Amino acid sequence: MTQDPRQAPQYQHSAPPPGPQSAAQDIPPGWPKRGQRYGHPGSGPRTAGMPGAPSGVQPAHGGPGGIPPGWPGRAQRERIVLDPGPFTWMDLATVLAYVLIFILGGAAVVALVPGFMDRFTDADGTVNTASFTFAVNLISYAVLSALVLIACWRPFVRSFQTFRDRGWLKAGLIPGVWFACIMVNALVVFAAGEPIKSANQLAIEEMTTQVDFLPMLLVTVLMAPLVEEYIFRHLMIGKLSRYINVWVCVAISMVLFAMIHFISTGFQFNPVEVVPYLTLAAAICVTYVLTGRSLAFVVILHVFNNLVSIVVAYTLLPLVS
Repeated sequence: MTQDPRQAPQYQHSAPPPGPQSAAQDIPPGWPKRGQRYGHPGSGPRTAGMPGAPSGVQPAHGGPGGIPPGWPGRAQRERIVLDPGPFTWMDLATVLAYVLIFILGGAAVVALVPGFMDRFTDADGTVNTASFTFAVNLISYAVLSALVLIACWRPFVRSFQTFRDRGWLKAGLIPGVWFACIMVNALVVFAAGEPIKSANQLAIEEMTTQVDFLPMLLVTVLMAPLVEEYIFRHLMIGKLSRYINVWVCVAISMVLFAMIHFISTGFQFNPVEVVPYLTLAAAICVTYVLTGRSLAFVVILHVFNNLVSIVVAYTLLPLVS
């Protein structure tokens, strides 16, 4: 019987035997093979170790969040920690100017400028103390703000990077921290039995009756927070913590920040009056450390606190006084 030539070995096309090679030909590199499980380190193919399982298949480890190797995944977010850098000569010059102007009373020399006092003296010879004090503060903070921007303009701009990580959460933290400070202060007032205001707070409220809103906004809400956060956070915590434990720096910053507001009284005050300043200092110092030493964040937090206080002083206080 003659054999059909189509049945000859050279004309027969046998299908490749089923196995891992044929399966791998249809699956792109990096994609999970049939029967594999991902999501937990060390998990491998469901068929691994079973009779008849393909040899040479190694357990596959899942990527971050249960993503198989080779698949696109989320980038790991790292906490942003900024380096304020070492102390500079410009830092020293700015601190010396701050000490000279506010602690040693150097701001009073503007009264020696011819005609300066006349602008704040009434016809009967009485000096408008509130307007004069504000004018001195305006000049002082203008000079110090210029020095601060020269000393730390680049680190200040760079510190806005903190909002790249959980920006919405950090933005919401600003009013949250302010509200927490208000609640603490309210509890202190309740425990003391009556509202207690420091001489510094009374002086600011007196200025609001003599000075327009916009100039007060410029000094109290913009200039003062920038200068104070540069001195008490950027330098006393950010840079000083290169040499001293950061929480020791926090304690130093809190105490000095609170005490600086009582210079006008010769550091004579009721201990309860210190609580609002210590509360604000503690909140700002802790957020400064937790946000990775972001000068921008604490400046915004301080601006928000002062802005609310000034708006209340110009809108609500006249109604209740």
